[in-house]
Amino acid sequence: MTPFLLPLLGDPKTGEALTLDDAGRDDDGIVVSGTLRSPAGSQYPIINGIPRFVPEGRRRRSVASFGTQWNTLDFTQFKDHWVHHTVRNTFGDLGAFRDKVIVDAGAGSGAQARWMLEAGARHVILIDLSDSVDGVVRRNLESTAFRNYDIVQASIDEPPLRPGSIEGMILCHNVIQHTPSVRKTAKALFGLAKPGSEFIFNCYDRFDTTWRRKAKWAVYQSVRRLHRRWPHRVRLAYAGALACLRQIPGLGTALEASGLCLRGPISPSHEGMVDRVRRSFRATRLNTYDWFGAHEFQHHLSPEELLELVHDLQPSREKVLNLDSYRSQPRPPGCALRLIK
Repeated sequence: MTPFLLPLLGDPKTGEALTLDDAGRDDDGIVVSGTLRSPAGSQYPIINGIPRFVPEGRRRRSVASFGTQWNTLDFTQFKDHWVHHTVRNTFGDLGAFRDKVIVDAGAGSGAQARWMLEAGARHVILIDLSDSVDGVVRRNLESTAFRNYDIVQASIDEPPLRPGSIEGMILCHNVIQHTPSVRKTAKALFGLAKPGSEFIFNCYDRFDTTWRRKAKWAVYQSVRRLHRRWPHRVRLAYAGALACLRQIPGLGTALEASGLCLRGPISPSHEGMVDRVRRSFRATRLNTYDWFGAHEFQHHLSPEELLELVHDLQPSREKVLNLDSYRSQPRPPGCALRLIK
């Protein structure tokens, strides 16, 4: 834990500032062990340099599959896809991250945080509840020369940061639907922003408005029920098999249209046909595994529900960016909403 983080930390229950006791530091002044204490007496350990705000029991088990997912299927090979879709359609270009303090809420494999650091972010705080923080996240970041980041193990619906402490951006891309309550999580994350800072998020859509969409929704729900019962190796085998079939012209498009797999758009490239097929296979395997998953929570909001949530968070329309793009059909891939505090 870097010295930068301590003044920003707050008790996830009360938001009160935390004090550090029994700190063990390395030669660079990084805290590698110790205890964080709240005025109310709560204690949170720092283990291997990571502050741990980990709820026990069901809440932690609900995201256990994400640790397995990201430790098995890293995301680092999709940087071009991330830049071409998420960055371009949400921010315009990579310059949006320069000199910013960024909270990466639901950091996954840590790849996105790494790319934001490469784009010149001032400091990135990665928050994730799963065991990926001790595996792939560390590997993706410790292999770089960057030291201006912190990894925190916590639930993003109770972020362990003080309200109004972040001057920069709180980014929650393709994650908020996996928390117990989208509304609660959005309110908690938006509450971290100082005036002028922004909260960026998106949420899975409901797609049951026409008979075709209703049929796809029924298939999706049926397959997801199976996925939640299957062990990891079976889910991975399913994703791999459907990723192979997705590459067959005609059949692959039909499989995705039916809801049996998910590839989504892939970014343009000058690579050859074989390399493009490989990239398409990897994207389908990862997205299919993630789309169905074995995690407990997966919410989908209708356009009306999303608009209601956005208005509750930020009633001023001029402080809501990308709303027209986000509501357009088809939506630009990777597009997320930006709410200015």
